[in-house]
Amino acid sequence: MSSGVLHIVDSRTKQKYEISIRRNVISAIDLKSIKAPAAGTDRADHVADGLRVHDPGLQNTTVIESAISYSDHERGLLLFRGYTLSQLWDSDFEDMLHLLVWGTYPTIQQRKDLNRKLTDQMLAVPDSVHRTIRGLPRTTSPLPLILAGLSAYLACCPDTIPASTHASLYQGNLHNVDHAVIRTVAAYGVIFGLVNSHRKGIDFQPPSQENSYCANLFIMAGLLDRHSSCPDLTKLSCFRRFAMLNADHGMALTVFSALVTASSLTDPISCLISAVAAAYGPLHFGATVSAQRTLREIGSTDKVPEFIEEVKNGRTKLFGYGHRSYKGLDPRVRPIQSILKDLDLSKNDYLKITERIEEVASADDYFRHRGLYPNADFYGNFVFTAIGFDPDIIPAAMLTQRLIGIMAHWREYMLTRGKLFRPSHIYTGDMNNSQGAAEDGPLTEITPLLQSHPGKERYSVFSTRQKRLIILTAAIASTFSPISANIYYPALNSIAADLDVTSSKINLTITTYMICQGLAPTLTGSFADQAGRRPAYILCFWIYIVSNIALVLQHSYPALLVLRAIQSSGSSGTVALVSAVAADVITSAERGTYMSITSLGNILAPSLGPILGGVLSEMIHPLSTLSLLFHLPTGLILLSNGLIFASYYAITAGLPSQLRSIYGLSDLNIGLSFIPMGAGTLLSATFNGIIVDWNYRRMVAKDRQDIEDFEVEKARLGVGGPVTLLAPIPILLYALTAPANNPPPLTLTLTLIFTISFTLTAIYNILNILLVDLHYTTPATIMATNNLVRCFLGAAATALVHPCIQHWGVRATYCGVAIVVLSVVPLPLPADIPILYFRYPETSWIYPGDVVLKSRTGDLPIISSRGLNPELTYLLLFFDLDVIYGMNATVTLHWYQPDMLCAMEGTGLMDMSDNKRILAKVDGYSNGGILVNKSMGAEYIAPRPPPFSHHRYVYLLFTQMEDYQFPECYSHIFPQTPKARAGFDIQQFVDLARLGAPVAGNYFIVEYDGPVIEPTATASPTTTWLRSILCEGSDPTGSAAAKACEMEGSLQIVM
Repeated sequence: MSSGVLHIVDSRTKQKYEISIRRNVISAIDLKSIKAPAAGTDRADHVADGLRVHDPGLQNTTVIESAISYSDHERGLLLFRGYTLSQLWDSDFEDMLHLLVWGTYPTIQQRKDLNRKLTDQMLAVPDSVHRTIRGLPRTTSPLPLILAGLSAYLACCPDTIPASTHASLYQGNLHNVDHAVIRTVAAYGVIFGLVNSHRKGIDFQPPSQENSYCANLFIMAGLLDRHSSCPDLTKLSCFRRFAMLNADHGMALTVFSALVTASSLTDPISCLISAVAAAYGPLHFGATVSAQRTLREIGSTDKVPEFIEEVKNGRTKLFGYGHRSYKGLDPRVRPIQSILKDLDLSKNDYLKITERIEEVASADDYFRHRGLYPNADFYGNFVFTAIGFDPDIIPAAMLTQRLIGIMAHWREYMLTRGKLFRPSHIYTGDMNNSQGAAEDGPLTEITPLLQSHPGKERYSVFSTRQKRLIILTAAIASTFSPISANIYYPALNSIAADLDVTSSKINLTITTYMICQGLAPTLTGSFADQAGRRPAYILCFWIYIVSNIALVLQHSYPALLVLRAIQSSGSSGTVALVSAVAADVITSAERGTYMSITSLGNILAPSLGPILGGVLSEMIHPLSTLSLLFHLPTGLILLSNGLIFASYYAITAGLPSQLRSIYGLSDLNIGLSFIPMGAGTLLSATFNGIIVDWNYRRMVAKDRQDIEDFEVEKARLGVGGPVTLLAPIPILLYALTAPANNPPPLTLTLTLIFTISFTLTAIYNILNILLVDLHYTTPATIMATNNLVRCFLGAAATALVHPCIQHWGVRATYCGVAIVVLSVVPLPLPADIPILYFRYPETSWIYPGDVVLKSRTGDLPIISSRGLNPELTYLLLFFDLDVIYGMNATVTLHWYQPDMLCAMEGTGLMDMSDNKRILAKVDGYSNGGILVNKSMGAEYIAPRPPPFSHHRYVYLLFTQMEDYQFPECYSHIFPQTPKARAGFDIQQFVDLARLGAPVAGNYFIVEYDGPVIEPTATASPTTTWLRSILCEGSDPTGSAAAKACEMEGSLQIVM
């Protein structure tokens, strides 16, 4: 009776519970319903979360449901998919693989097809896997050799890794799972053959379509008869039969390790790597190696009784005897003994010792009462040594057979959507050391308050160097207030001209700054004494940084007046904080020396501030370099280039320590080892330039476009893209061959360094060329921005590489570097965005954020039809965002144009309505056409930024519906005058005209480049009174019954 109900009474709560029993198993999740009050308990016990199951080693825990194999030690029964050992005794490897993985015993044709697929995949194993294994010393242990081979194979197949492709690459995907099973079995067979032949010092022979899987395994591993140069048929038969016995054994450690890894939905090669590492443990397949060592220590059959006594007393271990899962004779032992008879080991002394151990142990009550009997490993190692395997490679050889079960369970797990393995643990540590009992007993009235004697410890937790750094940091923080005040003075005249206000008004901003500079410290000081110094510093700098950002973006005098006061409130609080920090850290005996440091800001700022302000004021755009970081696609290219540069320096910075720890090189030899890196850089710069120029000429000749309209990014990335895809490969190989325990030849490491240097330099140079191509008018600015990004990222990589190596190891660190390089591939290619491409007659095509001179924007622009539907009608709005007045809801309209159509090439010259504008040029970048208008709108007014400034201008294109009606309350916009165009409410117009969202748009910056005009206090001829329109049916306050009206404002605006 295997099903029923388990009745439980919880003594803690007197509650009764009923837990279902199915197939003699209860669900651990059901136990979580058994809960108790958490009051008075240790939070680490999670009492309120439900009852947990503690099962060290999972001795009585079932983790999956499987139909693959079943073992019954009492009846001596082992079933594979319902078949007994006697039924499968003559089965080949292909038969067992098909049976366990796909659930049916194969037909002759199915077995042939499976053998052909396995052989094809074995022949397809990349040469880099061969070179990886051959590049390691022959004396290397089999474990790292096999792991290196599997890792090299995985590096050649990145598309098989779900994390690099798709999370559900295998889960529920029958086709991908089946293909991965065959590929993994084939790859492991080749890697095993490579490792065995390499360690024996013989040539690797490839597999053949004419042979079975086991025969090909023998050929690749070099297990051939000396006379016939073919596998010995008897040994081959013994290996085949042992493979059937060892194909699966339930939740053995190799299978469970693979499943734990598989539960993260990763690829089977990664799961196999986990299984290989588990197999080599002395409590699993590694028991065969330990058993051989034990037999050598025993020496003869006469010493067996003495050895058994030592085992019983716990002084030594008997490997291969007894089993966790059952207390009886392993069903595989007797078949294995029959295999040994075929191998004729009658003269093997170790086998005699083994048989003597079983004889003595089976007659001993100690073993019989505990149900300890030989398992398959006890005799199995003799099968492998007789076939010709060295003892230390037996675990790997056994895994070629157990691989059948591993793949069967992996496939079953992926197709049944198993759960992620995430067990919990019982925390036994302290919850809070600070609340523990006194170590020296309970506290009494005579217990001294200070447990240490004066003089034994420093009176301060900070060293002298730390105190100096703390005070210096606080002093630097306090300089922001005086330097922000003094940096302002040289630019007063320029700011007055830019904002078109008088000098007296600008001086008021100094007054407000100084008033807040005196008031703010009184508030900050009180806050710091109550909340602490760190919150006060955070608050001050948060206010200071936000106000600085706002000052950069504002273009009005009232905003300047208010924001300067806020800026002062944030920065001046640090002046009081520096003294508070000094009092906290420094005693009165040393305070005189350190307080002098705190006054550095007030001393230096009056002299340094004006100098810095004068330099910045003379520069046209001191922030233009930083603005490129947010410019598409420039920002992504800069980031890509920075990541490549950082990857290069991560490898460069870590190379000396690796050469010293792995190869023990001297400083001179380490320096000489950088020659391949320099050679790779030099050769890459030369060769790469030739290839890039050739590709450029090839694409120009192919497309036959004008240079002005040529899409240069395709020419550059056509070379850079493939190089970027190849660059991670040598980095991965460098990572996988780097560990010091089994170092690769130095020549291999230097070759990889050369290759890494060559590829990364090529990528870096190509992206540099592309940046100059995109910003050919300002190459110095773009290169300065590029230098800023790459230096910051390179510095970060240099600082982080050694801590990462110490924390994660060489392999993980440089695999991460390879992933960073690979992540660069999509960055320079941003997704398509709705950009409205246009150009003026004297400019090239304008990208969002481009800077254009005012003198080049006088004529109507040419607007491309690229990305637009030629069957639709469009409406265009063009406006200025930076007109100076107090309302953010309205702007100044420069152009309103409805009824715009796509005029495509080949349709003839288009009559451009009243102004008779003629389409003079159609190029490749305009996609074969431009937008033209068939009716008049509010005529174009050219951008008019005031002297010493720049304004932002925006084009928005909307789809114009057939029933479009112009809102009559906006009829005032048609005159080509500032008064008519001021106070244009975009959102209100779009709502009333029912235009919907824009289909395309663009923005650019127009710089004033006209003659210098002295600022005046009177209104210029281009100023007018602000017009604020409120149309019927639309109200910013939300009222739908508002009436149309026109209001005259009292603020001035400048167009």
